Amino acid sequence: MPNHAAAPILVVADIHLGRKQHGDKKTGPGIDWALDTLQRGAEAGARHLVMLGDVIDRKRFTEATYGEVTRFFARGLELFDTVVFIAGNHDVHHDLTAVIPEGVIVAKQEPQTIRTGGWALHTAAVEVDRDPRELVARFPTPIEKVPNLGLLHTSVTGEFSNNPCLPCTQEELAALGYGAWLLGHVHERITLADAPFAGWVGMGRAYLAAADGTAVQVADL
Repeated sequence: MPNHAAAPILVVADIHLGRKQHGDKKTGPGIDWALDTLQRGAEAGARHLVMLGDVIDRKRFTEATYGEVTRFFARGLELFDTVVFIAGNHDVHHDLTAVIPEGVIVAKQEPQTIRTGGWALHTAAVEVDRDPRELVARFPTPIEKVPNLGLLHTSVTGEFSNNPCLPCTQEELAALGYGAWLLGHVHERITLADAPFAGWVGMGRAYLAAADGTAVQVADL
């Protein structure tokens, strides 16, 4: 069982609010799915939430979509002790400053470690669409005696993505020695490595990351 100091984290990505709500690669799961997933994650024991990029679509949105973004994060703040937002390549087309509620931790665009709830979360937000920066080599070293989780909105080596985004290699991810890597950007649920785990969350899907000591276990919600 996870220890109390590092309660589980719910990780979602690529919601693309604003798209029609059918949940396939060309549409999106929609706000109702998103809010239900937050509820199910909290009921499953998650105490922290990470939105791993592309909360909003860069083209398919209306003014009402900004209200949906607010609803998503506001509900997260009601259900979870910590809410972290890591911008993806679609998010950078929007000024979300006014619609993200106070209390949400917004990741910076440079490699950083966010300490929360007994976890060390290592991440960097996307800076521009088709972000060419190769950042993983500059990510922080693992923090001792706590679970370390890498979080990145990335195309990795690009074969599963139409456009580059914070490119890196599986070897670079593994070399950092984190307990797991959860990725955004690719809309399919694809696992790159099992031990330690590395893979994309996928559109219309969610992962629970749990800690067993310093080991990180990743399971479907």
